[in-house]
Amino acid sequence: MTKERRRPFVSLLLIAVALAVGVAITVRLASYDVPFSLLTACGLGTTGSVYSALLHIEELLTATTHRCTAPGCDFRVRMQRVDAGENRRWQDIAAAHPRHDAV
Repeated sequence: MTKERRRPFVSLLLIAVALAVGVAITVRLASYDVPFSLLTACGLGTTGSVYSALLHIEELLTATTHRCTAPGCDFRVRMQRVDAGENRRWQDIAAAHPRHDAV
């Protein structure tokens, strides 16, 4: 299965995991007689936070990062799902960008 065909399944898996964690937190809080409005807020907040964290982890695992080769320069470009030509173009841009910031 190609990366592009696998993407919807990964997205659904991330959503399912985030929802499962949100529901688990909501169920645990419900056993303490927490009001419904607070259960809803905590469940949705937890679901959103877990989903955001999972998306960030997925980006870190699947993204390609190109950095400037000049000593002390912190310029970098991170991208996902680009073809080989676009990837090479950004690699060249990162290596020869006009502004070099020393740390």
